[in-house]
Amino acid sequence: MPNPGVSPQEAERRTEIVQRHIAQGYGWMSRAARELEMDRTTLQSWCKKFGLRADGPETHIAEGFALKGYSEFTKTEHGTPIWLKTVKAEQDYWKGVAEAIAAIRPVTDVPLPTGLPDGDIIPWLQIGDAHIGMLASEAETGANFDIGIGEREICAAAAALIDAAPPCRRMVINDLGDASHYETFRGETEASGHALDFDTRYWKMIRAYIRITQFIVERALGKAETVDYICNQGNHSRSNDIWMAATIDALYGETGRVNVLKNESPFIAYRMGKTLVVIHHGDKAKPERFRDVVISDFAADWGETDFHYLDGGHVHHSQRKELAGCLFESWNNLAPRDKYAHDGGWRSKQCMTLVLRSRTYGEVGRHVMPIERVRDLILATGKAHYVPPQMRAFAA
Repeated sequence: MPNPGVSPQEAERRTEIVQRHIAQGYGWMSRAARELEMDRTTLQSWCKKFGLRADGPETHIAEGFALKGYSEFTKTEHGTPIWLKTVKAEQDYWKGVAEAIAAIRPVTDVPLPTGLPDGDIIPWLQIGDAHIGMLASEAETGANFDIGIGEREICAAAAALIDAAPPCRRMVINDLGDASHYETFRGETEASGHALDFDTRYWKMIRAYIRITQFIVERALGKAETVDYICNQGNHSRSNDIWMAATIDALYGETGRVNVLKNESPFIAYRMGKTLVVIHHGDKAKPERFRDVVISDFAADWGETDFHYLDGGHVHHSQRKELAGCLFESWNNLAPRDKYAHDGGWRSKQCMTLVLRSRTYGEVGRHVMPIERVRDLILATGKAHYVPPQMRAFAA
């Protein structure tokens, strides 16, 4: 159909964008209008001219909310007026969740690495807030991010750091919380109900979360005789963190080589000789209060050890603070900022870190994996991978 105000190329571009959003379901008109930077009413009129529509009514839905259903006015066979209320089926969600659970199979045997030392050094893989399932747009924040990008980068960074660790008897995988970006089908945090920018489907996120965690655990089992897995409660991921710990225990418990630390409490303590490490995501207690909790709750371990470390996440940036009797450190994350963080002015270095901690001397070294190197490692394999362009000012 001819349209004097739009070139054939522009019409083709609009059609492709609209059809892509239609395929994603309800709310497609609003999403397409934002991407095309058009007024929603104008786009609606344009779509009608070209016959572009999805089955069912198109309804404006506030960002962060999902369409529950719709009503249709009609009459019975006797002429009585009635409203038919329809609720959108959630079978696709539950089917995806069921498939993720069905894919889980217990692991009974993993080959032991050889040539292990005496075990004084225990490497700690510090996984800062991964935010798997977060969605970010380059136009808004400077970098695209989705489940696929996150999975490739987390696995590449973790693999390189684990491979760089010295041979060891034990290794700790320390998920500092917020590995998953949200907890509900609505794309919200469960406790606060904060609406988040999320990558389309909850079940896609949890399947990726399970795959990533399995990959990291099994990579670590190739390096160490025993792997201690810590899944801390995060404010974005608290309910997911509980079932992830149970999942990893169910998967690897029979091997006798994976210990999953209890995570019912948001404060998790790990004792290794003269070194004590306590982990807390950081949303409940600030560093000084965190230290007070440790001294109170783990008084015996505190008194019997010489080196005390408090590990945190939550703020995404490195914050190292020496307190009386201990060292507090919040660890960077690998994911880019979302729109909320970008617009709020928060900035931090993207990286993942492996810390070498001695039973006898505390921290004795660390390896840092910046996001730039992670991307180079992925590209070196010959696989395509997104690399955000450098942000530039407008040049007149």
